Amino acid sequence: MSGNEPSLEVVIKSKSQIATNIYQFELVRTDGAALPGCELGSHISVEVPSGAHRWYSICDVTENSQSYFIAVKREAGGRGGSVSLIDDTEVGSVLTISEPECEFEFVDAPGYLLIAGGIGITPIYAMFKHLMKIGHPDFKLIYLSRCVADAPFIEELSQAKYKEHVLIHHSDEVGERFDFWDMLERPTAQHIYCCGPKGLMSEIKDMSGHWRQSQLHFEDFKPVEAVRVDDKPFIVRLAGFDTEVQVGESETMLDALRRQGIKVHSSCESGTCGSCKVAYLDGEVDHRDLVLEGDEKKSYLMACVSRAAGESITVKI
Repeated sequence: MSGNEPSLEVVIKSKSQIATNIYQFELVRTDGAALPGCELGSHISVEVPSGAHRWYSICDVTENSQSYFIAVKREAGGRGGSVSLIDDTEVGSVLTISEPECEFEFVDAPGYLLIAGGIGITPIYAMFKHLMKIGHPDFKLIYLSRCVADAPFIEELSQAKYKEHVLIHHSDEVGERFDFWDMLERPTAQHIYCCGPKGLMSEIKDMSGHWRQSQLHFEDFKPVEAVRVDDKPFIVRLAGFDTEVQVGESETMLDALRRQGIKVHSSCESGTCGSCKVAYLDGEVDHRDLVLEGDEKKSYLMACVSRAAGESITVKI
């Protein structure tokens, strides 16, 4: 994700639980003005109360652009961004968001196969609603979840009026994974849009390798693992200052620096945009980004995903 820094002040107009550990937020501008227009598949960066920046798909917009709707899954074992947004806010809380960006572009096509897994329904839901609204003749939504309780928007998508266009698969109820091969064996003119867990997207990529790449569209907010189960804590030393910051095993360098009030420019926080590029002077780096190349890795790191390979690292900020 490339991106803008959050700069628009919004207030939470409504907040409701729509599935297990998943909450929907309605956001409006604090000054009452319309929000920027956005394309289908757009996302925004939200500065959560803890100071972290997290990307969320816009799953709905009111016709006059007065409100954005986002759905957030509370990831108790994550890096804390979703937990802060859900636990530390209420209706009336003020947040800062970025203007919408779109890397999951919805294009005109003769047909569509929409594939969503769990919280991955959020950008797909907006596309589905659009196709229903315009009465497109050829589209199908395959919605996968573990069970009914875990599936946001399930009550609406289960309505009889959508039956022709929606196939819902709950693995706990059926007892097995959904088999996509019958749909993907023979390429068609349809465009495929897929968002969900890495396992689902890898499966669809593998099964659609013989399709034209221009017909395949995937949304992935976690292209790299910023935090891994075997990560160890380390120390960040700031060159020119008598400052040491302890980075915990389950937090990023960027989050640890923020926790100490040290500001580092950032945007995607997933190792893909290059905004948090920081020079390092000493120590061995575990590079996990998708930006730095060759010799750059000898002098720079991405604070959002990089870690010290040893006990400490010295950076220049």
